[in-house]
Amino acid sequence: MVAAIVLIAAFQVYWILLKIDEEKRILRFRTNMIFRESVFDLQSAKLKLDSTTRLRYGLPPDIARFTEMVRKRMSDSVNSVSGVPPTRNSIITVERPVEGQMSDSLLRKSFRAGGRFFEFLIGIDSLQDSLRVYDIREAYTRNLKKEDIEVPFSILRKEETDTGQANPTRMEWNKATIGFTHPISYQVQLGNTSKYIFDKVLPQIIFSIFLIGLTITAFSVLYRNLRGQRRLTEIKNDFISNVTHELKTPISTVSVAIEAIKNFNVIQQPERTKEYLDIAGAELNRLSLLVDRVLKLTMFEKQQTELKYDQVDIKQLANEVIISMGLQFDKAHAKTTLNCFGDHFVIMADQMHITSVLYNLLDNALKYSGDNARIDVNIDANDKDWMTITVKDNGIGIPPEFKAKIFDKFFRVPNDNKHNIKGYGLGLSYVAHIINQHHGDILVNSEPGKGTEFVIKLPIDHE
Repeated sequence: MVAAIVLIAAFQVYWILLKIDEEKRILRFRTNMIFRESVFDLQSAKLKLDSTTRLRYGLPPDIARFTEMVRKRMSDSVNSVSGVPPTRNSIITVERPVEGQMSDSLLRKSFRAGGRFFEFLIGIDSLQDSLRVYDIREAYTRNLKKEDIEVPFSILRKEETDTGQANPTRMEWNKATIGFTHPISYQVQLGNTSKYIFDKVLPQIIFSIFLIGLTITAFSVLYRNLRGQRRLTEIKNDFISNVTHELKTPISTVSVAIEAIKNFNVIQQPERTKEYLDIAGAELNRLSLLVDRVLKLTMFEKQQTELKYDQVDIKQLANEVIISMGLQFDKAHAKTTLNCFGDHFVIMADQMHITSVLYNLLDNALKYSGDNARIDVNIDANDKDWMTITVKDNGIGIPPEFKAKIFDKFFRVPNDNKHNIKGYGLGLSYVAHIINQHHGDILVNSEPGKGTEFVIKLPIDHE
């Protein structure tokens, strides 16, 4: 996943860099073309030629560009005669008659052969002084704004003196040359274009960030799901291991008791027979409760519980559960007390499920309190609307960071990856589910090393 994210990010960066280069090329091309158009348009405006003049000389409407074309063609021809390779950017310079060049008078004579048209082209140079850099800057700025381009720039004015021999094949698109016999070039140089380029590629950057973020989010969700599935697999394996162990124990105990009765003449000893039968009965009851817990797993998956409401005396029910667990309490040397406050302890509830709730809470209190445990069960019915049932122990307690998770299915408080106390992580989840089905509430108060207190509130039946 990390490799895929890195590759996607690298591709997006490469794509953005290509886009930046493309935008730079487009910007250079557009600004250069706009600059040349601005210079030529301004030159045409300065000439102020009307339609009669153009018709008389046979001139095209766009005189400035036409003049530029003629100047280049004549420059190429002159350079060919003088031994200089013709180029599109070659310029005629006339300072003094030298060998290999035409003088101004000779050039004028050659132009007279073409008629008054060439005389007009030569006369254009007299208007060059009226074309100022300031005027070009203003015109160029207006044209850039029309194209929605805002970039800093500077304009250089230079009288051409070379013949293009240094680099005859290079075309300088950011330069505009005007004039015929004494050409003058105007060149634009762009300043810092980073802001303009950034604004242009900003949508692509945002899309790339969104794509990378979406990919990271998708991979994160997938990774979290994979970790969750791995955790569920570990929990499932732990659950199967615990259930298998718990199933074997009562089965083995009952088998030993029956074998003793059959093979060791225990049946001739009524007291010993009764003891073995009591042991077998207790183990079968334990096995029944275990199977019932496993079956409740299906109920949790379907989120369906069929409750059979009836009037239940909670005081009597709690006393019966404590008595039924008497052997377990005696074995662990636990002391259990039942305290009741109030007069009316009857509620509308499902007796079987409420019994399982009390059994689960007492069994948890016993398992996590160790030897010499003290368990207090308090039932308070003084409130006219709610009955409060409290199960408190002096056990190991629950760390604060796990209080919100103890009612989750399969969750068990970590203990260095070792669970010395057998369990399945279903008991408290079942308790919370049943209490919610009874429209009640359950809370937990606990401190590590000081014990745990579960508080259940159930509505009281006033009928």
